Amino acid sequence: MVISAAGKLYAQNAYEIGAQKTLNMSKTEQTFNVKVGFINLRDFVDLKEGKMILELSDLHDYESFRNLDSILRNFRKDVAFYKDSLAATPTAGVRIDYVVNEEYPFKKIRFKKYSSDGSIYLNQGGDISKLKFEQDTINIIMLKSKPGLGKGKCMIPYSVKATFVLGNYYDVDKIIAGGELKKIVDTLEKTSQLKKTIKNVYSHPLTIYYNPYYSGKGNYTQLPWLRNEPYLTRFSGRKRNTLTVDVNIGAGLIRNTVAPMTQEGIRYTRRTKWNHKNYDFFSVFASQYFLFEKDASGNFLVKDNWFINADVGSVYDGNEVGWLGKKVSFGVGYLVMNKGDYFKNNTFKLFTDLQVVQRFTIVPELIFTNNFKQIFPGITLKVF
Repeated sequence: MVISAAGKLYAQNAYEIGAQKTLNMSKTEQTFNVKVGFINLRDFVDLKEGKMILELSDLHDYESFRNLDSILRNFRKDVAFYKDSLAATPTAGVRIDYVVNEEYPFKKIRFKKYSSDGSIYLNQGGDISKLKFEQDTINIIMLKSKPGLGKGKCMIPYSVKATFVLGNYYDVDKIIAGGELKKIVDTLEKTSQLKKTIKNVYSHPLTIYYNPYYSGKGNYTQLPWLRNEPYLTRFSGRKRNTLTVDVNIGAGLIRNTVAPMTQEGIRYTRRTKWNHKNYDFFSVFASQYFLFEKDASGNFLVKDNWFINADVGSVYDGNEVGWLGKKVSFGVGYLVMNKGDYFKNNTFKLFTDLQVVQRFTIVPELIFTNNFKQIFPGITLKVF
């Protein structure tokens, strides 16, 4: 059992944005915090008494929370010994970390007290009493292990967590008495079973906001990424889907020749109502490459070659997908106007747009010409 005190921190901040990586944590912090790299599912649940947050590695971990009522009962018994100590500062907040390992009978417990922001009182008809504004946080951490990947699989330790953010830590008694936790966990598991999540939860993380006491339509919301924020914020913009005209200029390498390029097209953008910085798009556009040759008299001739292209892609704020930039798309093109000897017969190309910085894009290409008899790479640089 570990007991500690801290200065001016906030017990209600169950999730700290930009949390330390596991390797940088002390042994104590590693004991009382989950390894964030293993978390792929995060559920925020509105309770009558406060809020519950579940952090899981995969869908199988919901099984660990089915007996959450029983775990909370044991938690109340184990912390009852320190009831007087916790009650000594009734206006402050407290964070209690409770670590459970099914393989061992003992639990590890840590208390952190947070002083209130001054002394706050209520005057009701001359009767003066202290008020508590700080919330209490209870973290139930369950130590688990799973097989690793590849041959000779070894067991990898990890943990899952249930966090309760409450007005007072002893409001857990009301949650237990309500007897609704198992039903809530069952609903969350069923709601999390999306096709992509079941197939590979590591590539398709999920966040769910759920209000079991709201009887109307839309009592839960699914987001295909992990969020730290316990409160759901919607995108307030009026237009979520847009149709725009795009114009770019640049230069492309065609075989061993650098050719000026222009591009015009339309783009359909589909934004979500939850995050206006991340969106998908589909484009149809024409690109013209201008090549120059001299005739027998020495006069320059313009050989313009036109491609019709289509691509689909996404914009991820914060470079989440690991590409060079935050915007990436994949597309195909077909040569509809051919001048000169650079291309022959039917010509196609495959390309990907990689936005390095805003208004500057690199486009690696693979060109198939002469009815797929010749293949050569190309590259285009675009601005605007």
